[in-house]
Amino acid sequence: MKILGLSFGKKNANTDILVKEALFGAREAAPEAEVNFINTVNLNIGRCRGCGACSTQLEKGKDNVCIFKDDFQALEDEVRAADVLIVGAPVYVLQPVGQFKDFVDRFYCRHDYSAINWVLDKRRSGEMPGNAEDFPMERLKKRTVSYISVGGATTDNWTSMGTASLHLFGFPPMMKVMGNYNANSMGTVGNPYLDDQLIADMHEMGKRTVLGYRDDAVSFFEPEGKPQGVCPVCRQRLITILPGTTTVECPVCGIEGELSIKDNAVHVEFSEAQQNRARGTFAGLREHTTEIQSFGGICGPKIMANKEKLDALMDERIKKFDETVNR
Repeated sequence: MKILGLSFGKKNANTDILVKEALFGAREAAPEAEVNFINTVNLNIGRCRGCGACSTQLEKGKDNVCIFKDDFQALEDEVRAADVLIVGAPVYVLQPVGQFKDFVDRFYCRHDYSAINWVLDKRRSGEMPGNAEDFPMERLKKRTVSYISVGGATTDNWTSMGTASLHLFGFPPMMKVMGNYNANSMGTVGNPYLDDQLIADMHEMGKRTVLGYRDDAVSFFEPEGKPQGVCPVCRQRLITILPGTTTVECPVCGIEGELSIKDNAVHVEFSEAQQNRARGTFAGLREHTTEIQSFGGICGPKIMANKEKLDALMDERIKKFDETVNR
């Protein structure tokens, strides 16, 4: 077993401390495991440039390697090798730091469980070149993960999108999430080592992340004293209200639930069918793959039919911009 801790925070600061404490718990549950820790703060991970090369390679049945060369590939290789992961990031303005999102934007296509299986099916049927057996199948292996967001505010809604955004990392390769932890209040706690319960929670969550890898019956880690989740899949408390109905959505999982008020309290029920199509499931990812694959047949003919019109409009707008704005 390989256990990996990723910290997107300052070296030896709060995020590092909490991720490492979770790794201590993971080590206790798997003393034979290989444990690795990476702080990413000095890594050069550029943003996704939307060039489409990774998608094009995947659609041609190839291993969709990112064509831009920086530290992304080395970090992606470590994630690919891991079985159990602890991921932590500081939250400065509601969400994790930008480096985390830059990594995820480039990581997603390479590990989209549904898209990869779509390619493998095409290879097996002969519609794409290459043998299914030649594809790097470690992309599809089982993994468990837990998330830690770290913020200073005592008001936890200033870190409300912390662990929710961290879920973007794990749902493309269908990692099983074993814990979310919003470690806010660092502005008053001062240092995680001064909060015995916080350290104990990190230790337990790390331990649970390993146990969940070995046994699907191991329960999700929800610390005492922390608000419980609304969505039964991602355990987040965020909901999107659809106007004019009692239907709500989980913005993380993309599933619908029904809102009701009982005894002056808000309740949301998510059906089993909806839970089974959450973004981190094969059904949910396949919905997205099917939608994306339909774009070419819709947009391609539309663009070609209007090519002369679009070329003329672009030339006109570029000229107008240069004359009126870029003077």
